[in-house]
Amino acid sequence: MDSIRKGSDMCRMKLVMAAAIAAVAVQLLCVHTASAATPGAAAAEDTAPKPPIKRADAGADGATVRTALVVQDNVAMRASARDGAPAQAQLWRGEALEIRGERPDHFQVYDYRRERGGYVRKAALLPLAGPAAQPQALLAALRVVRQQTGAESLGLGLAAAYIQAASAEQVNGADGAEALDAMGTLAERLADRASRAQPRPDGAATAAEAQVAAQLDVAARYGLRFRTLERDAGAMQLCYDGEAFRRVLAMPASTPEQKARAALALTRTDCLDPAATPPQREQMDQWRADVLDKVDLRDPMLATHWRNRVLMRQSGVWSSLAFIRARRAGAAVAASAASAASIASTPSTSGIAAVASKATASPGTAGATAATPVPALQVDASSSASRRALEAFARIVPAELSEDDQPAYNDAAMRGNAMRWAALPAAASTQTLAGVTLTVLPGQPGETCLTLALNGAREGASPLLRHCAWGLVMTASARINREGNAIAIASVPADGWRELWLLRRTPQGWRVSVLPPVAAQPGLGYAEFAGWVPGGRELLVARESRAEGRYKRSYEQVDLDTLETKRQAGDAAMLGAFQRWQAADWKGASLSLR
Repeated sequence: MDSIRKGSDMCRMKLVMAAAIAAVAVQLLCVHTASAATPGAAAAEDTAPKPPIKRADAGADGATVRTALVVQDNVAMRASARDGAPAQAQLWRGEALEIRGERPDHFQVYDYRRERGGYVRKAALLPLAGPAAQPQALLAALRVVRQQTGAESLGLGLAAAYIQAASAEQVNGADGAEALDAMGTLAERLADRASRAQPRPDGAATAAEAQVAAQLDVAARYGLRFRTLERDAGAMQLCYDGEAFRRVLAMPASTPEQKARAALALTRTDCLDPAATPPQREQMDQWRADVLDKVDLRDPMLATHWRNRVLMRQSGVWSSLAFIRARRAGAAVAASAASAASIASTPSTSGIAAVASKATASPGTAGATAATPVPALQVDASSSASRRALEAFARIVPAELSEDDQPAYNDAAMRGNAMRWAALPAAASTQTLAGVTLTVLPGQPGETCLTLALNGAREGASPLLRHCAWGLVMTASARINREGNAIAIASVPADGWRELWLLRRTPQGWRVSVLPPVAAQPGLGYAEFAGWVPGGRELLVARESRAEGRYKRSYEQVDLDTLETKRQAGDAAMLGAFQRWQAADWKGASLSLR
């Protein structure tokens, strides 16, 4: 009978501890359902608070159930109350244990996850009983632990204990919003620590890696979920799924700062899936824009530096949307143009001359059906997105930027500058520049072809130059120098990456050269035309980039014949050529001179 009773008590205690751990996830359901759900999630909102599941204070036999949190890492749970006793398990911060007995320096505990009992020194545990188990005491401890790097799992345990102990009114109020905000912040910081961990050359796990892995396991027991993304060169990025932040964003009791922090955490660029298809990426970017719009930037209670951070993120998101929408429209128009060309083609025209003649034909001719302008800059959705990006960037207050905000500010400027031509009226697909005609038309799906021909060239004559590439060609950016021997035009082959195409007249004929933002794997950046130096031998170029972990911004005086940089400086005011010959439209519109 004693063995049966003991087994029955064991089952009851397991159920009590299981309810204590699961209470975190269930109690979260008492909070308003987040309206900032991920794409495809239901938009319903349950505003009626539900009674919380309270931790049982006594077992079925009347014995008090005591719970404790581990407050140190790598704590030994031993077979007896002696430091020399064999270790039964290694415990980590934030783990929850049941206290079953007490010795002078040790607690007798049981770990239901490992299904193992033992003894742990009292200094390594925080018993959740009496005043220490009250919601306000738990919240006060959470405020302290939240500031300690390396104690994220303990903070998550305290946040879970608060949610379990608090009433529905408290969880739905300001204190509950603070606890959820802390839970999300700690989970995000723990994921960042895991992403920054550097493996040893021999592959062995370091002490820091072991600590982070154990704390991630503790976080998973409290119901937090993380995603693993593979980046360039095999680097792994761990990202928190943001459930706590979604609830903070939907709670009326959240402060403006908490909502801003939640929106920024949910819209991180480095947590976007690099394997997402363009339609998936567009849907996700639109969702990110909607989440950022939930932050009231006009609220006087929102500090300027938080407003700046939201505006920088908005600028980057809308720039990405401008690029994706332009590419989507360009692919659709290219397919339509190819279909129309196959129908309207005639034996008397062929090659580039036929395409150009159809693009410039009058409405009364048969070739008018094939006349399709370059879609990249003539799509209202893309232009509107680019304008919103520039408007958000213009509202940033640089004087209120902290040192930590400077990289994000530079990234927002590079993304906005990469697509700034999309905000301007698009030029015609065929332009006359001095003595030549520049034609830009869709090629293969996703491809744009540029053709350069002499003015008045007879039909069927070979063009001076034809160049096709994958990306968006900004027709409005075309500029020719006074001598007529060079043309500069912008091209955007990837999101946040703008290159400068140089069409040059050489003894061997016209040639095209590409100036990238930097000689590295594409990341973020731009290389843009800033002006012509009289004489037809040099031009001015502004470059800014962040690629392969390095950031650089420079203003250069480039030789047209060799494309070598003759002079450069980190400030345009340091180069006399920029002071004398910089283009007025570049100076007035570029984000490079911020």
